Parts: sequence; C-alpha cells; structure tokens
Amino acid sequence: MKKYADFVIVDAPHVLEETIPDSEGDPAPVRTWWTNNEPVSDSGLEKSINLIKNCVARQGPFHGLLGFSQGASLAALYCHQFMKEENPDFNFVIMVSGFISKHLEHLLLTSKTDEKISVKSLLVVGDQDDIIPTEMSDKVQDYFSDLQELHHPGGHGIPMKAAQKKVFIKFFQECASLCLSKESEGVTG
Repeated sequence: MKKYADFVIVDAPHVLEETIPDSEGDPAPVRTWWTNNEPVSDSGLEKSINLIKNCVARQGPFHGLLGFSQGASLAALYCHQFMKEENPDFNFVIMVSGFISKHLEHLLLTSKTDEKISVKSLLVVGDQDDIIPTEMSDKVQDYFSDLQELHHPGGHGIPMKAAQKKVFIKFFQECASLCLSKESEGVTG
C-alpha cells in the first residue's frame, strides 16, 4: 500500500496496566482509545479525539483516516462529530474490524442526529473475526451514506491476499481522484 499512501501512525493515548508480547516476545503496554471502566461521563474519548485533532493541526492536512478495531470505532465517532462540516478534515475513512461503540457516552454522541456521514468510506470485515463479530461491524453501515464493504474470510486483522489488495487499491485510486479534484477546486483535506 506504500505505493498509494503515506501513513502517519498515532498511538492511542491511554495505557492499561496489562501487557502483551511485542514482536520479540517482550512485554509491551496495551494502549487504548478509551476505557470502559471509567465513569460513564469520562471514558477518555475526549482526550483521544483531541489527540487526532491536534495531529491534523500539526502534521496535516491529510487526505484520509484509517483505524483498526477500537481505532476504527474511534474513526467512526470522529467522523460523526466532525465530518459533517463544509470542509472536513478528511476525504475518506477506512475502518478495519470496526464497530459502533456501545459505551453510553459514545451512544449519546451518535444518537444526536439521523444524518448520515457522506465521506467516502471503506469498512473491512473479517468473517471469522472472533473479537468483533460481523453483526457489530455491520452496524457501521447505518452511519455512512457512501460506504463500501470488504468482507474477507479471515479474522481480526488487515487482509493481505491479492483479492483484498485489489479492493484497497481500487479504493485508494478512487480517493486519489477525489482528492485531486478537490485540490483543483482549492479545497484542502
């Protein structure tokens, strides 16, 4: 995908006490975009949203936003809050193993309007995902009006087989055309 996009990686701001093995087997901290054990009014979502907004302000503009798992859910929440603006931060969003958070604070945010988000979107769903069931991912459809779906036979991860790569490449090519068109009109993002 390096041929089609440059990526800026943003780490989730909340560090949990537990660890998981890194690529060399050493303990690495578990990072998260929000926690479910905080008071209902403060899951840490605001800190995460501000982290993304600050990244856009410091390092942007960016053409797109890609999130994986909880990061994909954050991308959907971010889009719900900010992508209905006349000149949104991003021209497209890719959500891999995404879902709509059931946290009460997040449900209150997404229940404020029935208006769908019109940003070009790709939802990637693993049919064998044992962490985010397909039914949870399918609910993302309810929030986006220009959504393409890529179902793959794998699990909780980014699919890398030729058939799925073709879908990513086609999506990136369509987004590149969209971005070039907007730039020729003097629109950033």
